[in-house]
Amino acid sequence: MKPWLLNILACPIDKHHPLEAYFFRWETTESDIKKLAAESGHPAKELEEKYKVLRKQLSDGTISPPSIDAVVDETGNKETAALLKTTQQVLKGKVESQADLDRLHRYLSSLELAEGLLRCPECGRWYPIGNNVESIPELMPDELREKEKELTWLEKWRSLAPIAVLSGGKPFSP
Repeated sequence: MKPWLLNILACPIDKHHPLEAYFFRWETTESDIKKLAAESGHPAKELEEKYKVLRKQLSDGTISPPSIDAVVDETGNKETAALLKTTQQVLKGKVESQADLDRLHRYLSSLELAEGLLRCPECGRWYPIGNNVESIPELMPDELREKEKELTWLEKWRSLAPIAVLSGGKPFSP
C-alpha cells in the first residue's frame, strides 16, 4: 500500500476519515529506501508532471494532512521515520518549493507498505494491511472477516499493535 492511499480511505462501517495507520513492515527494500531518502528534496526533471498533479491535489483537498498525521511508523526504519516527519511538517505549512513537492511525492507515492494496521478512532474497528494479500488494506465488514486468521495475524504483530486494538478492538481482540 502506498501511503498516499490514506488520503482517501475511510472506515467502511461509520465512514470516519482519517483512519489511524500503524506501519509494521515495508515492501520497499532497505536499499531502495536509502536511495529514496537520499534523493528526497532534490526535484527531478522526470517527476515534474507528478509535482503538478501533487500541487493540484494539495489545492483541491485530495491530500488530507490529518490522514498523514495519523501515521505511526513502527517499522524501525530511521529513513522512513524521518521522511514521514518531514512530510508531516511540510503538510502543516505551506508548500513553497519544488523540493517540498519532491519530499511529499517520494513519501506518499514511492514507498510501498507490506504490512500494517488501520484503526478507526470513531468505532474502534481495526483492519489489517497485508494479512491475505501483501500490501492490501482489508477494509471488510464484520460479517466477512475471518476471526481466527486475523487474530493469528495480529498475534504476529502484537508488540507493535496499538493497545486500543489489543484491549478492545472491534470486531474482535485477542
